[in-house]
Amino acid sequence: MGGTVIETESERLRREGISQGISQGISQGKAQLLIEMGKKEGLDDAAILKRMQEWAGLSMEQAAAYLEQYTKQPV
Repeated sequence: MGGTVIETESERLRREGISQGISQGISQGKAQLLIEMGKKEGLDDAAILKRMQEWAGLSMEQAAAYLEQYTKQPV
């Protein structure tokens, strides 16, 4: 006999939240890596921002926010 799986609203929201959190964490990791690599290669901020937009698919605003956040931290 087959059964029907009923997903409650809270289960759906929890699953979506986890998925969004994972996606955000991946984006942050890519951004941090691109910033660190760019700095080690001697790139200026404009070149790093361009790479973040092209390679990580970030908007200029997102890229600039990550650049500000991760350049304040010791590498």
